[in-house]
Amino acid sequence: MSAVRRLRLELGPAACWLALPVVAFLVAYPLFLLLVNSFQVNPLGADTVWGLDQWTSVLREPSLAGTLGTTITLAITRQALALVIGLPIAWLLARTDLPGRRWLELGFWIAVFLPSLTVLVGWILLLDGYRGLVNKLIEAVFGVERGPVDVFSSWGIIFVHVMGATLGVKVMFLTPAFRALDVSLEEASHTCGANTWRTLLRVSAPLLLPAILVATLLGLIYSLESFEVELVLGAPAGIDVFSTKVYRLVRQEPPLYGSATALSTVILAALVPLVLAQQWLVNRRSYVTVSGRFRGGLHRLGRARWPLFALVFGIVLVMTVLPTTFVVMGSFMRVFGAFEARQVWTTRNWELVLGSAEFRTALVNTLVLAGSVALVSVSALTLLAYVSVRTRFQARGLLDFLTWVPSLLPGIVVSLGMLWMFLETPLFRPLYGSMAVLVIAVTMSGMTRSVQMAKASLVQLGSELEEASWACGATWWTTLRRVVAPLVAPMLAVVAILAFTNATRTASHVALLASASNRPLALYQLDLLTNGKFEAAAVVGVIVLVLTVGVALLAKLLRLDLTPS
Repeated sequence: MSAVRRLRLELGPAACWLALPVVAFLVAYPLFLLLVNSFQVNPLGADTVWGLDQWTSVLREPSLAGTLGTTITLAITRQALALVIGLPIAWLLARTDLPGRRWLELGFWIAVFLPSLTVLVGWILLLDGYRGLVNKLIEAVFGVERGPVDVFSSWGIIFVHVMGATLGVKVMFLTPAFRALDVSLEEASHTCGANTWRTLLRVSAPLLLPAILVATLLGLIYSLESFEVELVLGAPAGIDVFSTKVYRLVRQEPPLYGSATALSTVILAALVPLVLAQQWLVNRRSYVTVSGRFRGGLHRLGRARWPLFALVFGIVLVMTVLPTTFVVMGSFMRVFGAFEARQVWTTRNWELVLGSAEFRTALVNTLVLAGSVALVSVSALTLLAYVSVRTRFQARGLLDFLTWVPSLLPGIVVSLGMLWMFLETPLFRPLYGSMAVLVIAVTMSGMTRSVQMAKASLVQLGSELEEASWACGATWWTTLRRVVAPLVAPMLAVVAILAFTNATRTASHVALLASASNRPLALYQLDLLTNGKFEAAAVVGVIVLVLTVGVALLAKLLRLDLTPS
């Protein structure tokens, strides 16, 4: 047996046996604690007493049915609307001669990276029921006493989500899938007499069912985990979803950890059928669209080119330029939404926020958190992908499955599970309240994307280069550092940028873990919004916007591909 072969056989099991228990512990142990602690009826810190009181309390809660019903209704409605709108847009961008389609696709990409809380501030300034600019214009034009639009409602929540990342993600997922569709299949439909839209619905969409199911499943999970928009817009209207319910149970005095844990376990159980159904539907039939005779092509829109361009361009403007413009405007308003005031504009908001010790602490915390998460993602998660791709080990499939689990869990549930882990594990208890807790939680939230992107790049890299390095006497670590890393440097940069932007804007994964000393900007802005301090929240939103979209646009200028593979 050659030295190279022997080294690989020795390295594979050792690396996997090191990675597997660490990943399993960080992924599975918090979920295990959620389930176990849902049966604890004693207060935190007291002697353990087991029972069903927490479950009984949650299941008998009069508002439970309404909360779960609202959660499911909002999630399904926004996903259905995003799919109905996103499917034809993705087709237009991928399969037609729509003018400027590449730039329009970039607009949807930007919408995904916009921080949800920052965009929310802009929509409040526009659509608030009492002082929103849209209602003021309606009142002035039609002479009504009060405008009909109110963002603080169920439809307001749905609108803000759809005109944000929900629609953007649909377009990002479905556009590449449409590009891979053989045009001959659509031509056959046209030959049989079907028009363009009938072909889209009866031929193209069914063939793209796997991509549609994946986008919808991930969208539903995102819908179940989101709570920032629901917390801000739902509270004045008395709207509660499961994530805000869990948040309130933990944040109240005294905190009801048991009830929150039992409610989270109910949601976890509800997610399992979604994942199983998606796998069953995808595996039960063939959806091959790219074969050896694959032929691409673009449909000519004719006279509809420019009207359709105007429609898609208008949607992009509404999703990106409109809310961000009003966020900037709101940050300079003396009174948020008071356009009729004698003196509308001021720089006082910026002076107060930038001079605040709370803001400076939150900014430093955000930069430390985002930088640490980016560093850990590039090093640890890329190494995890390398172990998964470059080794032959029976448990490799289990390791790969564990890296997918965090993407299938609502952020507030992960946050609660991590909270139990740091409270219940003596080894980790001293870390509670530190920045390390947030780094672990946010890194885990982006594990699936980082590992899968690294794997996609590594599988394209032939093993001959590494074997040649080993044959020349280089160690495994030297080979990884001097041969593999330079070749996949663009991928490492993408992983770092995505991890940085995710850490800058995330709130749900750290909502139950952060304290006053390590609170990042996202939670600081959330506190400002829930306390009605919209002017200061707009200032913070602009700063978060610069940190997230600025870094993402820099990556685009460097021609790094941030779109999902």
